[in-house]
Amino acid sequence: MKEITTFADDHGFDADDVMEFASEWMPVMGEDRPLYAVLESYRVMDECGVHEADTEAFMDFLALCDWDVEEAGRNFEDAHHGQWESLEEYARQTTDDHGFMELAAERGESVWLTFRDVRKFCRENDLREPEIDVAAWEKRFTLTRNGHVFDRLT
Repeated sequence: MKEITTFADDHGFDADDVMEFASEWMPVMGEDRPLYAVLESYRVMDECGVHEADTEAFMDFLALCDWDVEEAGRNFEDAHHGQWESLEEYARQTTDDHGFMELAAERGESVWLTFRDVRKFCRENDLREPEIDVAAWEKRFTLTRNGHVFDRLT
C-alpha cells in the first residue's frame, strides 16, 4: 500500500486510482511480475495517451515486449491492430478493406483491384476463390490470448 501511495505522489496520480488499477492488473500479470511493473504501466499509459479502454491490449502487448514498459509505450499505438476472433478473420477483413493488386488502366491511371473484386470475379466465372494464406500473416502479426492483433516485434 505504501509503495502505491509513494508512486502516486511521485508522479502526480490519485492514489485510489492507482490502487484500483494495481488490484485489477496484478493478478493478470502473474506472480513473476513485481508491483513496480504494474505501476510503471500505469505511468507509461498515461504519458503515451493510451486510453483506459485499451488497458487489456496494452497489457497483452507488454508481455510481447518482455515486460519492457518503455518499449511497449513507444510502440503500442503503431503495433496494435484491434481485437479479432482469429488471425484469419483479421487477414480476411484487412484484405477485403485494402487493395489487393494495382493494375494499370488504359489511360495511364492506377486501378486497385480488391480482394472482394477477385472473389466476385471468381464466383461469376465459376472459378475457385483464392484463400487467405494465414501462414504469411502469422509471420507478420501476433494474436494474443485476448484476441488482440499486433505487429510482430523484430
